[in-house]
Amino acid sequence: IQSPSNPVDYPAAIIEFGANPATIVAGESTNLFWDVAGAASISIDHGVGLQSGSYVTVSPAATTTYTLTATNAAGSVTRTVTVAVTPAVP
Repeated sequence: IQSPSNPVDYPAAIIEFGANPATIVAGESTNLFWDVAGAASISIDHGVGLQSGSYVTVSPAATTTYTLTATNAAGSVTRTVTVAVTPAVP
């Protein structure tokens, strides 16, 4: 009889990583959101840092590609999303 595999034997899974809205005007904010399974930690680059919830609000000054990294004992997986920033109209 084999025992069930330990869940930490499998890398975390990033089910979804997105931005709402994906395009903003300079000076506005957007929400980065994600659905991650099996992660011990979740972090986002560009100074966003470690996250414990399912979304974070960011205000990039220029078009930025964010990378989410989900990590557990089996390793790390990543996914990216780009927030497009258009100039403000005077």
